[in-house]
Amino acid sequence: MNTFLYTHAKHFATVLTCSLCLFAFSSASATTILGMNIDKVAADAEFVFEGSVINSETRQDSNSGIISTYVTFLINDIIKGDYSGESVELKFMGGAFNGQIVQVSGMRIPEMAEQGIYFVESMSRDLINPLIGWSQGHFIIVDDNGTRRISTADNQPVLDVEAVSSIPSSIKKPLSIAEGNTDIAAGVMTQTSSIMAERALTVEEFKSRITDLLAN
Repeated sequence: MNTFLYTHAKHFATVLTCSLCLFAFSSASATTILGMNIDKVAADAEFVFEGSVINSETRQDSNSGIISTYVTFLINDIIKGDYSGESVELKFMGGAFNGQIVQVSGMRIPEMAEQGIYFVESMSRDLINPLIGWSQGHFIIVDDNGTRRISTADNQPVLDVEAVSSIPSSIKKPLSIAEGNTDIAAGVMTQTSSIMAERALTVEEFKSRITDLLAN
């Protein structure tokens, strides 16, 4: 069960919801979720695609009053899942609507013109964040002098992706609780230094790694 504390313009409210393979709770300063490995992120995501944000609209539910941001992506490539449309709309809780601001701590909503690779937990269930593991299923495409490379949601260059499932449990590092907006799935190798950006995986290399994980 996920328990999230979010800020309304004049009051605080606690929102409880259920989410498959996701345990989360928040404080006034951070949201924490269960860490995942990249094998599970890829395996448990219903839909994985490369896309770009072409529209973002905030709406308020007439029944619940909950404010959410609806992000429309142009689909450039489907890595996993069956989907026939050229675009897809995903709903993220939070946003600004008629002077009211709702912020879910730890939530990073894709921005206009953002390009990335997105691991969607479910195409049918109503989730606070549709991306599995939150930041663990959110990767950004950056331009490196004409070469498209992959970074994490908080802009750390992704140097490699390795399967974690094959590591013996006796030596495997246990998964932990981590902040929702900066957490990186186990098996995703990153570097915080911006000078390493030129060594980051290209988009095609990253997609190939994910396809290999799904095949094994």
